[in-house]
Amino acid sequence: MKIFVIAAHGQVGQHVVDTLLENDYQVVAGYRDPATQAPATASSELQAIAFDLTGSISDLAQAMHGCDAVIFAAGSQGKALLAVDLDGAVKAMEAAQQAGIARFIQLSTLNAGDRKRWPASLNDYYIAKYYADEWLMHHTTLDYVIVQPTTLTNDAPTGQIKFEPTWQDTISRQDVATVLVEAIESDQHRTTIQIANGNLPIAQAL
Repeated sequence: MKIFVIAAHGQVGQHVVDTLLENDYQVVAGYRDPATQAPATASSELQAIAFDLTGSISDLAQAMHGCDAVIFAAGSQGKALLAVDLDGAVKAMEAAQQAGIARFIQLSTLNAGDRKRWPASLNDYYIAKYYADEWLMHHTTLDYVIVQPTTLTNDAPTGQIKFEPTWQDTISRQDVATVLVEAIESDQHRTTIQIANGNLPIAQAL
C-alpha cells in the first residue's frame, strides 16, 4: 500500500514515516520544504514532495493521486493554527476524496469533541480540532479513524496503549505514530479512539 503522510516533518509525523517504512509501506511524505525537512537517508520506498496545506484543493489532490490512504499528522499551535489544523485539515479531506482515496487517519487531541473538557490555555487549538473532526465525521464519506491522544511525550515507546485516558495519563509520540499506522488496516471504521500508554499491545488493541 502507498500511504500519504501530511506534516511528515512534525514530531509525530517523523515517527509515522519511519514506522511506515519499517512495516514495508510505500510512503509519499509531504513537507513544506523537502530540501531541508526530508530525511537525509535515501529510501526507495520514500518519496518526499513539497506539500502546503494552504494550497488549493486540486493541488493537494494531485499530490495524493495514486495513494491508498492518508495520515493527517499536522498540529500547529502557532500563527498557522486555523490555516493548518482547521482549513488545512478540511482541504486535505476534500482532496483525498477528489483523489479517490477512502481511508483517512486523523491525528486530533483528547476530548476535542467535548467543550466542557477543553483546557483553557489551549482553547483556540481545541476549536480548530473540534471543527476539523466534526467535518470529517459529518461532511465526508471518508472511511476515517480519528486518533485523540492524551499528553504527548518523547519517552521511549512501550508498544502498549489503553483507551479512555485522562490528562494525567501520557503517551509517547512514537506510540501515537504506531497507532496511526496500525489504524490503516485495522477493523476500526468511521470511529474515534482516545488513547494513552497502557497495557494493551497496540496491534491487539486495534
